[in-house]
Amino acid sequence: MPDKPQLTVEQKLAQSADDFVESMTQALEGVEAPPELDELRTLRQEGNADPSTLALKIYQLMIERGMRYDEAPETGKLTPTEFNIRENLQVKEVQDEFGHLYKYGMMLMDRGLLTADQVKETVLERLIKRTGLTPEEFDSWLGY
Repeated sequence: MPDKPQLTVEQKLAQSADDFVESMTQALEGVEAPPELDELRTLRQEGNADPSTLALKIYQLMIERGMRYDEAPETGKLTPTEFNIRENLQVKEVQDEFGHLYKYGMMLMDRGLLTADQVKETVLERLIKRTGLTPEEFDSWLGY
């Protein structure tokens, strides 16, 4: 049996984007999608997004999925969350989710897919702002 062909970074990103759009679309059955989902779908349909733009849109959608929706463990279906983040910063799972999303952005930067400015702006606007903490307090809260 021949080896699977090795995909380029661009091909892997495109496949990840397509898979993410498909799985989230199915999980949102009957629920309003965030604009980030349509933005990523449009980028893929146009087919000419550079790797950095694609990685950024995937990262932004990943954050919005984690922040805006609850996932039913038995079905994987997403529903709008009623969870108040600012009132529950002491909950370990909240801190873990923010830590995971923050580290994911750092990993994308380390791999050269996002710039430090792209990660900083995304983290400030989409993560830190939701906590009500300052950037310094956010880092401390995550243990940095």
